[in-house]
Amino acid sequence: MTPYFHTPERIVVLKRAATSWLGTPFVPNAAVKGAGVSCQKLVGSVLIEAGVLPAAFTLPNEPMAWGHAHTDSLLEQFMARHADRFASVELPAYQNALPGDVLGIRFGGCVHHCGLVLPESNFVHCLRDRGVIISHLREPVYMRLVKCVWRPLAGA
Repeated sequence: MTPYFHTPERIVVLKRAATSWLGTPFVPNAAVKGAGVSCQKLVGSVLIEAGVLPAAFTLPNEPMAWGHAHTDSLLEQFMARHADRFASVELPAYQNALPGDVLGIRFGGCVHHCGLVLPESNFVHCLRDRGVIISHLREPVYMRLVKCVWRPLAGA
């Protein structure tokens, strides 16, 4: 299966779409560039803007405190339902992730946070207290907390 982001041109589009969200504050289940976004809506919105997902794709609304009280991941369940669009990638993410890959990050008792890999092992994500930021996969906290990686597929 071919990754969606297999050409330099598609990676440029990905980076442009992702960085256009920088500085957007965290707002639960929102997806308004510059006004508010949550992690799952950020990842989905960037994938829509970059052409991976159709504009009508339904992005999930998630209870923001789910990971504090549960061990089953709503994010993993969502990605399993869309296995025709995303392939699982072998861990560790800091060695095997490619631009465009979706990261599943453990927050609380389960995978309940996500981000999107950019070139040079950076990734974009949205944190409650910081909004949309870029972090690096080799930061010790993310080397420890990234538990899943899904790769968008071309032709899905």
